Formats: sequence, structure tokens, C-alpha cells
Amino acid sequence: MRRALFSSAIVLVGVVGLVVIGAAGGAQAKKPALSATPVFKLHLKPSQEVPAIKGLKAGAVGNVTFDLERSSAGAITSGEVISYFNYAFPGSVTITGLHVHQAAKGVNGPIVVSSGVSTFTDSDGTGNVTAVVTGVAPAILRAILDNPRNYYVNLHTSVNPGGALREQMHNPKKR
Repeated sequence: MRRALFSSAIVLVGVVGLVVIGAAGGAQAKKPALSATPVFKLHLKPSQEVPAIKGLKAGAVGNVTFDLERSSAGAITSGEVISYFNYAFPGSVTITGLHVHQAAKGVNGPIVVSSGVSTFTDSDGTGNVTAVVTGVAPAILRAILDNPRNYYVNLHTSVNPGGALREQMHNPKKR
């Protein structure tokens, strides 16, 4: 019994210690740190193009990730944009570009982040495209994070040079 009482006292002291530490930390808690790697998960579809592409049974699923560097004040100082998409077209396809454009849903807009993907042909129409873009202006990264719904991702092909697959960006997941 004495041993059980002693063990209970140790556990109680430990719990009280954690509560005191938590309360002290809570009093000094700051705003949570902003994510250094926001991830935009996207499903690009021909129906989202402007105008919508009818009859194309294709799609791409993937993400656009911002790998950010921030100042001690939280301001973005630099960053990379990493794009990775698995695509599926009904047959041979020539991919001509992958970009982030600035425009609201239902509107076409200018490219603000070009992936630099070179034109290539995929004979069976199924594969993936990956791109890492460095040197993106911090102001562009901040603008996209502040209002992602004013930007969209577009996969371009030789048959649809204005864009074959598209999705509007939305709030990113944080990891």
C-alpha cells in the first residue's frame, strides 16, 4: 500500500508539473508559425477549361507545393514551386506546358509561374509530369497564398494549346 501511495504521489507531481509548464507556455504562446510547405492538391479536368473541352476523357491528379523560406517576422523571402501530376489521356498526347495562371474561375489569365516543362510526347497518354521552379518572386508566392482562388493550374497539349486540363487553386494543406 505504501508503494502504491508513493507511486500515485509521483504521478500526481508529474501531472501538476505538466499543467504548470503548459500554463506558462500558454501565457507566452505566439501565433502559430506559418507553414513552410503549403501543398495545393488538385484534380485537373477538361470541364474546367474556358471554354470547357467537351468529349475529352482525360484528367490529372497531383499537387503544387511551395517550399518557402521565411524571415524571422514570417515574411516570404524565397521559395520553390514544385509541381507533380499523374495524367491520363485516351491515347497518345503531346504535353506542351504546365503553368500557374492568374485569373478567377471561368476566366483565362496570364501565366505567373511557368514550370519550364519542355514539349514531350507520351505514346500511351498515361504518365506523370514533375517540375521544380526556383527563383519565383516572393510577391507572387504571397499573392497566391493570400488569394489562391484567383489562380489556376493548367496542363497544355498540342491539341489544346490554350489548356487541356485545369483546376482553380484553393486553400492549401499544410505539412
